[in-house]
Amino acid sequence: MRLLRSLLALGLAATTHPRLSVHALSGTSFRFKLNQLYELSVGLENLRGTPAAFGDFNNNQQTDLFVISPDQKQVQLWLWNAPEKQFQHLTSADITADFSLANVVVGDFDMDGNLDVLVQGTDSGGKVAMQVFRGDGVQGFAGPVDLPPATAGLPFAFDYRGEGRTDLLGVSWDQKDSGSSTWVWAHTLPQSSSSSSNSNSTTDLWQLESFESTDNTTAMCRPATPHSSAFVDLNGDCLGDLFVVCDGNEEYQIWTNSETGFVFAQSGKLPSNAGPVSFADMNSDGSIDMVIPIMGATQIYIIYNEQLPLCVGAAKKGGGQDVSCRKYKKICEASDFGFSLKDAQIVDIGSIWSGETLLDAIDGFNVPPPVRLADLNLDGYPDMAFITKKGKTTHVRMLKSESCSGCTAGSSGLLGRRSYAAVTDGVDVLNTLGQPQDVAFFDIDGTGTADLLVHYLDSKNNRRVAAIYNNFFTDAFFIKARACPSAGKLRSYAGLVPGASFKYLLMSDSGQKHVAQAVQAPQSAYRALFTPYTIIGIGRTNNYIEDFSVGSTSQRGSKVRSFEGLIPNSKVVVFPVNTTDDWRLELYMNRSESTPYILATLLSAMAVLAITVVALGALERKADNRDKQRTLHSINFDAL
Repeated sequence: MRLLRSLLALGLAATTHPRLSVHALSGTSFRFKLNQLYELSVGLENLRGTPAAFGDFNNNQQTDLFVISPDQKQVQLWLWNAPEKQFQHLTSADITADFSLANVVVGDFDMDGNLDVLVQGTDSGGKVAMQVFRGDGVQGFAGPVDLPPATAGLPFAFDYRGEGRTDLLGVSWDQKDSGSSTWVWAHTLPQSSSSSSNSNSTTDLWQLESFESTDNTTAMCRPATPHSSAFVDLNGDCLGDLFVVCDGNEEYQIWTNSETGFVFAQSGKLPSNAGPVSFADMNSDGSIDMVIPIMGATQIYIIYNEQLPLCVGAAKKGGGQDVSCRKYKKICEASDFGFSLKDAQIVDIGSIWSGETLLDAIDGFNVPPPVRLADLNLDGYPDMAFITKKGKTTHVRMLKSESCSGCTAGSSGLLGRRSYAAVTDGVDVLNTLGQPQDVAFFDIDGTGTADLLVHYLDSKNNRRVAAIYNNFFTDAFFIKARACPSAGKLRSYAGLVPGASFKYLLMSDSGQKHVAQAVQAPQSAYRALFTPYTIIGIGRTNNYIEDFSVGSTSQRGSKVRSFEGLIPNSKVVVFPVNTTDDWRLELYMNRSESTPYILATLLSAMAVLAITVVALGALERKADNRDKQRTLHSINFDAL
């Protein structure tokens, strides 16, 4: 039945979207028998350094790894070779800086179709130095192109003018004594232009501008050092909003994206001693929530977005409670939202792992690791991974999201909470990795599962990296989505669209419709380690996705495009260019290993049915002949 529905959905998608192209995924998966995590030998055994960013250097839709060397003077590129199932160090692409490196930001900054690299770090004078190295997609990078320096807080990526380009927000070193506390490194490349991949131009890609809001009634606060500021949709319209952690790390400001620019929406308090803020739709209600660890303590705060849910599924029926919902025309529509610290759900890891606290600093970088969020079992609800310490020992810990009957969140009780249980079965390999410092999620073999990359210290205090394969069995589906920038007719998988957001509407196998949301790389500072794609677990369903909406910050034309009839277990690549009429959608079908068996079973069943029909037909003809003979004999006897 699922195969039939998929074929029908594919036909619907192809007829619905004239700009849809369908391809087959070519990735080869690892094969293991047991329901557990496995450490992979994939060429990282000789790597020494700290993971800094994921990207697609050679435009082959594989996940490559950028690593900061132990002396923090060099960035190394490790390419993923899918046929060999190995990471390979491309030495010709090594980048050397004359300052201490702290972060790597990847993207197609000059819009030539190749991946570029922005490196950030601190020089001897205390400035945040920034340089761009322009990639050629084959051998390495040219440059550097120097950017105006910043103060201690690392500038982060967003889209200032709504052009689908990467701008930076931070505090300028040269303008630190001026009246404006925040500045924009605004992209200078025209939206209709693209650079030649053979160009050696050193023209500045960004120029400094004072951040200007639409109403000019509220000043943006000075970002904290370090910070976890983000470009992420918070009001539900699928457009990236600005979330700024203010200096002192006690408050935040939210600036929503509008037709005329950014407008101050609200501010709020952070918990005391808050660590980096992470963002995800934790209760799968179509709104982005916040997850905040308390550094050196045992608490993880989940602050739910207090938006009214859309009138679909359980929300429409009231879910057995007296709750309201908001009517909608499209699933990407802005509405009132808010975050209440006093109504936060607090997960106490101390009650699960006695004596352990959250790690408060990564070795050599003096910044805390965030709580990493991904859907390990693809049930539609993000799970957590983080680093704890007990004495001098550190551990990778994971919490699995589970349903919580009757639980609510928020002062109005409208928001369904989740409960979290320790993942203890099948994770023994995580206890063999020395002293873990950080963890990140990525899909190593392109099969749509959230695998792990663990940064740890070995017995000699060397910085090492381990790839952990997620072989947990799950009977659920996913969508792997990404929004890529484009200029003119250029289509490239190298970059990503800042602030892109994905929302979907589907019917589960229980017959309930629901809307959920996911975001693409909302953060870029302090080794955020987001992949160029987003893996969206959609749980168990026998249906195609009714509505898959993608939000882009481009101000030309409509900013949101909806696609219908997408097939689960597919990869969706969207190129949102000047207007929605020009949007391109590429759908990559995930080849199932069971497809040949399904086809063989189908053909066998058809053969058995055909033989049965032929045999029954022959028997029926024989019976008819006997009846005719009997009738004929009866007539002849009567005639006598």
